Amino acid sequence: MTKKIIYIATGVCVLAILLLVFIQPQKQEIDRRVRLDKDNDKPYDLSVTYNSLPLFFDHATVKVNRQSPKDWFDTDSSADGKTIFFLITQHFSPNESELRYLLSFVKQGNQVFISTPYLNRVAKDYFGIDEYYDEFSRDSGKAFIKSPPFSKDTAFENTGFDWRSYFTDVDSAHYYALGRNNDGDLNFIKINAGKGSFYLHSDPLLFANYFLLYRNNVNYLEKAASLMPQQQNKIIWDEYFIYKTSSDENPKPPSPFSVLFGISAFRWAFLIAGGLLLLYAILGIKLLQRLIPAWDKPKNDTLDFTKTIGRLYFNKGDNTNLAKKMATYLLEFIRNKYFISTTNLNDEFIKNLSSKAGYGEEATKEMVGHLVFIQGDNKISEELLGTIYQSFSKFYKHTS
Repeated sequence: MTKKIIYIATGVCVLAILLLVFIQPQKQEIDRRVRLDKDNDKPYDLSVTYNSLPLFFDHATVKVNRQSPKDWFDTDSSADGKTIFFLITQHFSPNESELRYLLSFVKQGNQVFISTPYLNRVAKDYFGIDEYYDEFSRDSGKAFIKSPPFSKDTAFENTGFDWRSYFTDVDSAHYYALGRNNDGDLNFIKINAGKGSFYLHSDPLLFANYFLLYRNNVNYLEKAASLMPQQQNKIIWDEYFIYKTSSDENPKPPSPFSVLFGISAFRWAFLIAGGLLLLYAILGIKLLQRLIPAWDKPKNDTLDFTKTIGRLYFNKGDNTNLAKKMATYLLEFIRNKYFISTTNLNDEFIKNLSSKAGYGEEATKEMVGHLVFIQGDNKISEELLGTIYQSFSKFYKHTS
């Protein structure tokens, strides 16, 4: 037995060593989904930018906005010129009315920062520029940004995705070049309007967690923020245009179900669960049986038998013999149902029977008295026989 245990332990150890040597842990894959979500810390989300922005503007308060500019813009509250409208999105599709409100907001001295690889035609015409749009790609190389006071460019290495989008047909007399991509194309420009400025940026992935957390790339965000006036006390983080895909629609944030069904694993799990539930319902229909009829409550056959015998002897007029038969059946019933000896019909018997049958002690005592009277070979009158019958019947009905 001892050798067997040693062999088993040795085999387990050898197997564990082989598993450790030959089975390598799978390399964790990077989540490459581009969502640009401020509340998520995945590589291509924006939690670093969202949480860092207040630090670059004297700890300005951040307000998340999901309304159109017409609904949140107020001339009086924007007149201090210390607010930044900050938008990072995969598409910017305003209409002319929304752009006019943004222009009024800027003219009062506020700043509008928009980072997107796609401007719709309304926005391009309004700003008087064009834009080359392309899908994001890997191996982007470096990103360059101006260093105040615009004396040189600072390079930041990007090992992840970037958008190969850039601005074209830019009038240098009205726009200031603030940044370029790896190919030297403009991806960050500024235009003044009244007391404030528009900042247009074509690659939102340069503000994603993956890029900013690589080496010292967080300085890219710091330098981009330093190009704007620092005395800002409020930041409007906009999510209205994130859900607005055309210039003539009123965007609505996606419902929780649409977000969940956008996740492939959840969608498949839901469909499989629904299929299994449907299969269960189909099989359950086949297994349905006819309803089983309800059974009547069991009858007290002893009571019925006693009644039958009673009627037989009563018709003969033999009251004493009938009473003895009734007593015999009652005592047999007590022995079989409650397992009580009926040899001595004394006080102990009365208490024991009353307790087990749940029958009143006085009524039990009266019934036992009748039994004792019958066993004494006393003559039973017809009137007394009726009393005995009623006493025994009450007991039978109580115990049935």
